[in-house]
Amino acid sequence: MKKLFGLIILCILSISGFSQETAIEEKKKEIAVAEAELAAAQAKINAIKADITALTPPVYWKKGGFTSLNFNTLGLTNWAAGGVASNSITTMGNVFANYKKGNIEWVNNLDLAYGLIQNRGETFRKNEDKIDFLTKYGKRASNKFNYTALGNFKSQFAPGYDFSNPDPNRPVISRFLAPAFVLISIGMDYKVTDFLSIYASPATGKFTIVGDDSIAAANIYIPATEDAQGVQYYNNNFRAEFGALVNAVLTKDLTKKMNLRSTLNLFNNFTDKNVDNRKNIDVDWQTMLNMKLTEYIGASLFTHVIYDNDTKVPLYDSNDNPILNGAGLPDSGPRTQFKRLLGVGFSYKF
Repeated sequence: MKKLFGLIILCILSISGFSQETAIEEKKKEIAVAEAELAAAQAKINAIKADITALTPPVYWKKGGFTSLNFNTLGLTNWAAGGVASNSITTMGNVFANYKKGNIEWVNNLDLAYGLIQNRGETFRKNEDKIDFLTKYGKRASNKFNYTALGNFKSQFAPGYDFSNPDPNRPVISRFLAPAFVLISIGMDYKVTDFLSIYASPATGKFTIVGDDSIAAANIYIPATEDAQGVQYYNNNFRAEFGALVNAVLTKDLTKKMNLRSTLNLFNNFTDKNVDNRKNIDVDWQTMLNMKLTEYIGASLFTHVIYDNDTKVPLYDSNDNPILNGAGLPDSGPRTQFKRLLGVGFSYKF
């Protein structure tokens, strides 16, 4: 009896084990079928995506920009600490159009700005005026390097005056195309990252144009330096230079509402007729930080640093008194120029 009972138990366990193995095999078959169906579905999805890509027109141009209008006002009444009431308005804009297809890349960028300020008791005068157009055409040499040609044009819109001169008929010291600066260059562009590129050129032409004879005669932008025979090195209205250029451009969205663009230009005229001037480097560094506060309200911070040994600016002592030259007239000379503009106002990005 005991043997019979044991045999029955053994048979039951054997049947149970066989049934369990059969169930596992069935589940494995179901998984294989599901995986095959999934692979077929993924293949169909990929085919549909490929069809969509084939039907979608290629986009070679990327365009956009921003514009802003900033206001500032300061009112003072019986203010013991002193100060001057003032009002100012500044408009800034940037547009870009970039092309990329295959090995070809073409970058175009235009920066514009104009601003006016009025201090109490004075007329309106401009505190910002800029036209800056950059174009850069490149052909890929490798993953990081492009053969590149670069062009740059800089000038201003409206007349600027020497307000250090108390005469109401003070002289004009700048206007459109007086001065204007043109760069034409060929070199290599190195893509450090998606947001930083560095361009280097051993062959760059820099042209300074002063289209107004009265401004040219003041030799503010083209120096009246003379050689040993007393002959001026440069023409008052036009100066051509040939040298080396480094151009670094950083454009990055720091956050969804904050964008930074910074451009640094370094130029050395190693063929200058005035040999003493060959060691000098022209520096032009512009930085723009845009912050979006609401949909149409934004803040912007712009800084501009310039050093050009050929550009003369009035010289002052520590008490802001003009420094006089040997002839008893206000002296001038090269200095680091710095401009800062902070504003809050209407802003629109497109």
